[in-house]
Parts: sequence; structure tokens; C-alpha cells
Amino acid sequence: MKIKSTCYFVVATVVFLNLAACSTIKTWFPDKERDYQFTTEIPPLILPPDLAGDGVVKPRIAPVIETAKPERTAPVIETVPAIDRKAVQLELVDADQDTKRLRIGASSATAWRLIGKALSRKSLEVTNRSQEAGLFHVQYDPNKKDMEDDSIWDEIDFALSGFKVTEQEYVLKLLDNNQQTDLIILDKDQKPVTDSASLKLLTLLHDTIKADLAK
Repeated sequence: MKIKSTCYFVVATVVFLNLAACSTIKTWFPDKERDYQFTTEIPPLILPPDLAGDGVVKPRIAPVIETAKPERTAPVIETVPAIDRKAVQLELVDADQDTKRLRIGASSATAWRLIGKALSRKSLEVTNRSQEAGLFHVQYDPNKKDMEDDSIWDEIDFALSGFKVTEQEYVLKLLDNNQQTDLIILDKDQKPVTDSASLKLLTLLHDTIKADLAK
């Protein structure tokens, strides 16, 4: 009896070990067929229009927006009319308060250019100018002499006089006068000048402009 009990115990142990081994093996190799039964169907893939058809990717081209191009306008070039030199008349005339004025037979624009050129030729310093107001502010010395190249004494006198400040400020004002232009000389306070220096300055401008027109 003891032998049979031992045999039954051995058989039971072997069966138990076999069952445990099978369950362990099943965990290592799961049932794929059972998993497949519980799967769901994947929805079909929707392709964008670029990939539809022949499968070639078509580049997207941004729409071209046309903008209005600004119109190019030619630059405006102001031209100064040529001066008829023979038609321009110059004369010194009497004015109010025993003063003189230089009358130029031309428009104020032409007279402005002629006077500016004459001041430059005589090296008169222009401290301020306004064409709109018709004014030249100049420094003028009526006693200044032109230096001669062949005179040594003139060079010495010119060097010594360079340290003396004898120039005075004068204002040249242009006035329209019936298609002509009158030039008058004022002091720094905008008052007419009646001294001999103003007449000398007007005469200097008259002679310089006349010589320029004769060329």
C-alpha cells in the first residue's frame, strides 16, 4: 500500500509540473489568431490633391498678384533764357533823397545774375544774399586800389593795408520797374545811402556789367 501511495504522489507531481509548464509556454507564445479576431478595420487613407492621380508630387505655385507700377515722370529742368547782350541797357539815374540808382534794362532774374557776376569779378565779399527778396549784403571799401603786378610800392601798400579794416557793409536791393530792374544801395539799417561811396559802388557795378555785356 505504501508503494501505491508513493506512485500516485509521483504521478500527481508530474502532471502538475506539466500543466504549469504548458501555461508558462503559452505566455511566451500568445495566440495570434485570437488577437486577430478582436482587431478593428483601419479606415482608408485619404490622399491630398497633390498626390492623387499619378502619384507625382505637384509643386504649389502661389498666385501672381499684379501691382500697378508707378509712372515715371521726367525731371523738370528749369531753363534760364539766354541774355540778348545788345538789348540790355545800363544807365545811372537820379532817385529820391539825392541818391542814384543803376537801371538795368532786363528782368529781375537777369539783373540778379549780372550783378552777382560783377560782384564776383571785382572780388567783393558777399556776406548774405536772397534772390527772393532781391538783396545782396556786401563788404566794400571805396578807397581800395587794385594792385598792379609791376609796382613794388603797390605790393607794400597792399600788404600794409591788409591789416586795416576799412570795409563797410552795404545792401544792394533790386526793384522791378516796368520790365526793367533798378538797383539801389542801402545801409545796414535798410536806409538809402547818399554818400560818395555808394555812387562809386554803383559806378563800379555799371562799368563791370557793361564790360561783361560787350564780350
